[in-house]
Amino acid sequence: MADKSLNMEMGNLICRFGDKKVLLDLAEEIVLPAFIDNSLVRSYDKTSYFFYDVSPVVLLNNEHEQVIGIAGRFIKDTTLEREQIFENGKGLIKDNEYMRSSPSALFLLILNNHRLIYVKETKDAPSKESFRSTLLNFLSFKHEQHIKSEYERLKSDGKSITKKSLYIETPRPTLELIPLTSEDSIEEFLKKYDVLKSIEITLSDRNDENDNDPFFDELQKRKDKIGSKTSVVRHANSQGLNKDNAIQEISEATEQGNQSVKLSGIDIDGDILSGNNEKFQLRKPLENLSSKPNQAAKELYQSFLGLVDDGLVKMPETSPKARNIIGLLMQRLF
Repeated sequence: MADKSLNMEMGNLICRFGDKKVLLDLAEEIVLPAFIDNSLVRSYDKTSYFFYDVSPVVLLNNEHEQVIGIAGRFIKDTTLEREQIFENGKGLIKDNEYMRSSPSALFLLILNNHRLIYVKETKDAPSKESFRSTLLNFLSFKHEQHIKSEYERLKSDGKSITKKSLYIETPRPTLELIPLTSEDSIEEFLKKYDVLKSIEITLSDRNDENDNDPFFDELQKRKDKIGSKTSVVRHANSQGLNKDNAIQEISEATEQGNQSVKLSGIDIDGDILSGNNEKFQLRKPLENLSSKPNQAAKELYQSFLGLVDDGLVKMPETSPKARNIIGLLMQRLF
């Protein structure tokens, strides 16, 4: 796997526990255990998803900044089945065969800024959406364990407490994964449209960060202030929107991975064409990536920083609160 040419995909992992707590607030209690507990498996039918060879990793540690990540593999373990084959002179022949298959992806979650770097190692590697849904399943399980543990601890200390109050204090987790995009990838996708009829921008709940773009930052603040669960900005024109200006609008909306975008229109053949962040996400080719997750994590982080330096990825500034938590994690984990 190390000598294959692979692609690096990136996304903003937005994990929240209600309105007040985000991923880093419960990193030790819930998030890290959700990744590291080898007993956790999400299964249905003949397919299982799980994390493997996962560990915290130091990405940067100097007097100016400390950066920590979680690195490992995400594996889809399944059984492929065939029912028939075709042979010349005989046609279709019934032939039941089974084959075990375990495609995988390497991942790095940068805890400082919640950016997920995802590398599919095999042709049928699990998707980022499978990663998201599996992680949410594990987070929910660890959240239940945390609530039970806190209830027993407080009860044993003589505190008057109810599980309901603990759920109010720390609600069940929600998880979004929004692909990061670039202006070039957006422009390339928009070239497929003959008529771009609508752009719909949905504001997602954020981690502990602000948008670099003042327009969307103000919209996010208004959304939070009014208590809105879903806020949408929609541009529509049945005769066609200005595609050149649309590129800038979509780029500004998606550059930090805090907004989801849906496009609708007609392609040059007259067929309906839809698009979203996934369709115009940013990908970077990689050569000779290490097959060891810990080493690969450091290589992926350097590639990520290269995209930041080139202006292709916008990285939010780490908040003082996040810096403090990262400092404590550095002391406890390494």
